[in-house]
Amino acid sequence: MLRRPTYPSMSKGLEIKKLILQGFNSFRHLKHVHAHILRLGLCHDNYLLNMILRYSFDFSDTNYTRLVFHQIKQPNIFLWNTMIRGLVSNDCFDDAVQLYSLMRSEGFLPNNFTFPFVLKACARLLDLQLGVKIHTLVVKGGFDYDVFVKTSLVWLYAKCGFLEDAHKVFGDIPEKNVVSWTAIISGYIGVGKSREAIDMFRRLLETNLVPDRDS
Repeated sequence: MLRRPTYPSMSKGLEIKKLILQGFNSFRHLKHVHAHILRLGLCHDNYLLNMILRYSFDFSDTNYTRLVFHQIKQPNIFLWNTMIRGLVSNDCFDDAVQLYSLMRSEGFLPNNFTFPFVLKACARLLDLQLGVKIHTLVVKGGFDYDVFVKTSLVWLYAKCGFLEDAHKVFGDIPEKNVVSWTAIISGYIGVGKSREAIDMFRRLLETNLVPDRDS
């Protein structure tokens, strides 16, 4: 009788995935599971490593996350995006920008998941020069249709005080959401143009969108 072939690495991967999906009750627990991944020889499984990175950021331990990431021999774009997003979410804006530059030097092209977070880092650092370069990449890559990417550009220009550019990008967004409106309204408030901010808020109300507390 012929036996069906077994795939140890696949079964091990599924076992670990099940453990990770159950969540972690402590950072020590996460490190234990990560060590288990390495012992099982699954150090090249980018899916499992991506989940480790994401949960590690949830514990706000950016040092351990950096250590894990830099030990990965061939990180894919998903891992780069997870790192940039996690660093920005933990207010490590300089580190996020540096990692983005490293990603580009490694030959990776940013996508619609990369742009919003690296643009947020640029906005918080008031790094308009890098932001403009990224805007060029957005257009060249065909991502200027994406409402989240475009809204991030509005935040960038508004935060840096370039309201005309912010307003132009805002006007090009076909289906604006509440975050888009909040970005442009906050931009006007930031430079003391309260009348323009109120006018934009009235226009927001006319769209039947429900303002959030930031608006």
